[in-house]
Amino acid sequence: MSGTQRPAFGKGVRLRHETAGAMLLVPEGTLALNATAAAALDLVDGRRCVEEIAALLATEFDVAPERAREEVDALLARLAERRFVVMQSETDA
Repeated sequence: MSGTQRPAFGKGVRLRHETAGAMLLVPEGTLALNATAAAALDLVDGRRCVEEIAALLATEFDVAPERAREEVDALLARLAERRFVVMQSETDA
C-alpha cells in the first residue's frame, strides 16, 4: 500500500461511536472495533494519506512509526478487501 494513498469510507459505510464502543456500520451489518482501530478510522476522511494517519497514531499511542504504519496498512488492507474502505491515489479528484 502506498503511503500517499488517501483512504475513504466505501459507499454506505459509516463510523459510529457509542458508549459501548466504536463500530463500523456497513451494508451487511456492523463491525465492532477495538480502540486502536477506532482511532485509525477516526482519521479516515479522504484527505489524509496513509503516512499521515500512521504518523498521528504513532504519536498518540507512543509506538514506533514503522509499527504504526504496519498496523494501519494491515487494517486498511482488510477493510479495502471488503470494500468498506476505498484507497484513492494522489491524482484522484
